[in-house]
Amino acid sequence: MRKRITNLYVSIHALGDLAILNFSYLIGNFFSFWNYTQVFETKYLQLWIYLNVIYLFAAQFSGTFDMYRNTRFFTLLSALLKLFALQVVLSFSYIVVFKDFNQTFKLSREVLMVTYIVAFFLTAAWRFGFIKLVRIYRARGFNNRKVMIVGAGETAQEFKKMLEHKIEYGYQFLGFFDDAPERYPLHVQKHILGSVSDAKQYAMVHQIDELFCALPYQEEEKIKDLIEFGDENLIRVKIVPDLSRFLTHHLNKVEIDYYGQIPVMTLRNEPLENIVNRFIKRFFDIIFSLVVLTFVFWWFVPLIALIIKLTSRGPVFFVQTRSGIKNKSFEVIKFRTMYVNRKADVQQASKGDSRITPIGKFLRKTNLDELPQFFNVFLGQMSVVGPRPHMLKHTQEYSKIIDKFMVRHLVKPGITGWAQVNGYRGETREVDDMEGRVRADVWYIENWSFGLDIKIIVMTIINMLRGDENAF
Repeated sequence: MRKRITNLYVSIHALGDLAILNFSYLIGNFFSFWNYTQVFETKYLQLWIYLNVIYLFAAQFSGTFDMYRNTRFFTLLSALLKLFALQVVLSFSYIVVFKDFNQTFKLSREVLMVTYIVAFFLTAAWRFGFIKLVRIYRARGFNNRKVMIVGAGETAQEFKKMLEHKIEYGYQFLGFFDDAPERYPLHVQKHILGSVSDAKQYAMVHQIDELFCALPYQEEEKIKDLIEFGDENLIRVKIVPDLSRFLTHHLNKVEIDYYGQIPVMTLRNEPLENIVNRFIKRFFDIIFSLVVLTFVFWWFVPLIALIIKLTSRGPVFFVQTRSGIKNKSFEVIKFRTMYVNRKADVQQASKGDSRITPIGKFLRKTNLDELPQFFNVFLGQMSVVGPRPHMLKHTQEYSKIIDKFMVRHLVKPGITGWAQVNGYRGETREVDDMEGRVRADVWYIENWSFGLDIKIIVMTIINMLRGDENAF
């Protein structure tokens, strides 16, 4: 019954997509010729049929119908982009390849362009709207799947909470099965319905749809026995691995890659491991730094340099060795904001610090003291956005006492970062302050996107204009 419902959902999706595609084709013809008469010409009728055939092929190839109850909207959008990219390539190839073969193939590219632009937005609205309706339907108790969890450990308890929270997934949790219920608190024990050996009979009697196994790896024989039982009785068995010893609370997903036939689990998602993402980030860094160096430096640097020289003795720029990507040291450049002193490389600036010059207070408050670092960005030593580089002394100290501190060095340091726009900037008086900064930096590394970089830059500019209480 549930398989038929799933097939029905797929059929509804496909019919809706085709209806939108054909409607968009009519719109494309109308906007290209301002009438519909040419639609009935042989070559446009052929194209019409071909577009429908292309859709069926592209939909199957792109995996757009690989829908699951827990599929995320981002995954749906990604599949939709693949679907349309493939359709566009195949349909335009149809025209380009055969345009000189016969007059029949001399078709308007504008028709295809309008067709696919209209179809993409309408299909996206249709797909997301349909999924939302299905989830509302399931959240009200319809089309649910009965599930049980074998094992009642921490991971199993978290998984149960997720099932109960995400009611739109349509899973009805019936209970735990565990051999040592006395190990758990009362609020967990009341959901334990029996031992692991009792799970099989319960699954058969209550017609369980899916069995989630959250047993520890040491229970290998019991896990294999459950998998065999599921195969023999047409019950889907899914493994919920216990990674609590390896993951921290802020890591929300893992990735599995296959090295040959061997699955390998990656415990940290790093978007900047992708060469395309690194290219995008580096290209933006070059363009952004060139704009700043070209349009700001020629007048701003001489002005600030003159004020610095007039108000205190010493160089215009302050150069300091700091920790960079892969913990390789580099020379970071800043405007000098302090009177020349011997503690600059070991002691952070603090509120009311007597070492800070009058112009230095303004530069630090507005972040303008960091402006020369666009040279570091242009040279590839830094990025516009990333974890702030620390003094070598701080790297040595905090790496020994703060978990995940060195993870910050997996990417290039930045002029500004997610930690800074969320209040973690300036002096770190307590270890907790640095821990908060590290958490924010690691989150940035795991969740990087070009849009996030733009957001951080905008937030930085806003903070510069209104002033940051932690900047001194």
